[in-house]
Amino acid sequence: MRTFIRKSVVAVSLVVTAALFVSHETSAAPPAPPKPASTIAPQNVPRPTITLPVAPPSTALRLRGWVDLHTHPMVHLAFGGKLVHGAPDVGSLIPADSRCQARVRATSMEHALGQDNSTHGGWGAFDNTCGDDIRKQVIDELQKQKGALVTPDKARGAPDFANYPAWNDITHQKMWIDWIKRAYDGGLRVMVALATHNETLGAAVSGPGDGPTDDKASGDLQLDEIKAMVGRHRDFMEVALTSADVRRIVLANKLAIVLGVELDNIGNFNRASTLTAATISAELRRLHGKGVRYAFPIHVIDNKFGGTAIYENAFNISNYREFGSFWSMRCSAPADGIGFRVKNDGFDAAVALVKATKLGIDIARNPPTPPTCPAGTGHMNTRGLTPAGEIAVKEMMKLGMMIDIDHMSQLAADRTLDIAIAVPGGGYPIASGHNGPRGAGGTENARTPRQLQRIAQLRGMVGVGCEDANAHQFARTYADVARATGGRAGIGTDLNGLVKAPPPRPGSRVVYDASFPRSRSGSKEWDYNVAGVAHYGMLSDYIRDVRTAPNGNALVDDTFMSSAEVFADMWRRAEVQKDAVR
Repeated sequence: MRTFIRKSVVAVSLVVTAALFVSHETSAAPPAPPKPASTIAPQNVPRPTITLPVAPPSTALRLRGWVDLHTHPMVHLAFGGKLVHGAPDVGSLIPADSRCQARVRATSMEHALGQDNSTHGGWGAFDNTCGDDIRKQVIDELQKQKGALVTPDKARGAPDFANYPAWNDITHQKMWIDWIKRAYDGGLRVMVALATHNETLGAAVSGPGDGPTDDKASGDLQLDEIKAMVGRHRDFMEVALTSADVRRIVLANKLAIVLGVELDNIGNFNRASTLTAATISAELRRLHGKGVRYAFPIHVIDNKFGGTAIYENAFNISNYREFGSFWSMRCSAPADGIGFRVKNDGFDAAVALVKATKLGIDIARNPPTPPTCPAGTGHMNTRGLTPAGEIAVKEMMKLGMMIDIDHMSQLAADRTLDIAIAVPGGGYPIASGHNGPRGAGGTENARTPRQLQRIAQLRGMVGVGCEDANAHQFARTYADVARATGGRAGIGTDLNGLVKAPPPRPGSRVVYDASFPRSRSGSKEWDYNVAGVAHYGMLSDYIRDVRTAPNGNALVDDTFMSSAEVFADMWRRAEVQKDAVR
């Protein structure tokens, strides 16, 4: 058995690699089939119905409601299944429950959202044989590095929710089905549900018997489980496979779920010695056959399709482990508005230990010294879209898929937009699903004014991010993006994506009454004015607070509540243009 000192050194070292992975691998045995409906306990939390504002008769066929372009409802199955604790509904697969039973189906809210010791706790011979002392310390340090809530040992969820969820908690489930239903009651009508993964982080927190830990298998598992969850709640949600499905589902007053992938390494292609157009096409068609309609060609590391946006130091070591090289960087131009600079913090003897033991990296390999840049500039990736990436983007277009350029290097994003604009007949729509405008001193992951203009020109869409942004801060950014895109803006919460949710706004006065009761699960009741967006359902409360911002009512009623229509229009445009792609 390792000594406590050794465990501590390894755990702290892993944080350098693990911190801030998002959103943002050995295949395990297939999960057991779901229990018959008769053996699954019903949801035990009442779902109050909140009336959605109705569009006037002249726009009766236009969709009314808002879209979230970026969510991760099954993220507890990503990263080997041991980083995010808690399943989203009765019937969901649980990697390990409180009795250390592996790969079981949730039978109640308490079972799905109970004490987190099995995933976040240390090893115990009598009470937690599935625990891991190293993983426990890694998760604690990850929370600290992200400025998030550091949850206590044996953190409690249902039934009293004493310790989670909370707006600043990043490692516990925020998308329990009744919370999704509350967001729906508040106007949510389209939700993009993404499978996500990072193999380095999966290796850092998983152990023997955990998994899957590769991008392809993890993504497939999450997609299958999202579809199964939707099937269990057909009373208010349905998977949409076409833009016509979105219109039919929303006009039937239900929630349209759109499946997507936000993976570092689609098809595990980084492991392939050669990559042909036929191989790329076959994998994208396989994903399309699984229902995927929304995709990120590039995520937080470089891959065979191109370069990633450089905005977080910790991703560089993952880039080396998974792609085989560290970032290739250059200094930005002053006009790029990039101020972020890479720092090689923490690459010392402790990291050498974890690289050799947990991550299997040569201890002599550390990132090269970043280039020295003039004042007013920062670091950006020299890698753009590769020939394989151009093939992938065009194959996605030929399938009518929605393509998201978030996480791409500036060169890769601009080239993707070039390809889209060159499609005859007015171009092909492009999305930027959880982002915002690039301010002075920003990173290449944020959108430039020209990129926003081109997305609008293509009839694409921007999902405005809301991480750690109170309602009035979000309202200001949302208004800026809406102006820049002619109103083609939704929200991209990235909830369950290892990010903080919006905090309570000082001075907020959201009023609760019989028509809009406080969120309640088990014996817990949440007040947004105190708790902020503690879980996904409290986005309904958040939008009410957005209304109190200057011009907030008009912003919500005229633009935000029309975003489902904009999304359907973007998707329809993709379907119309797919046959024009050369």
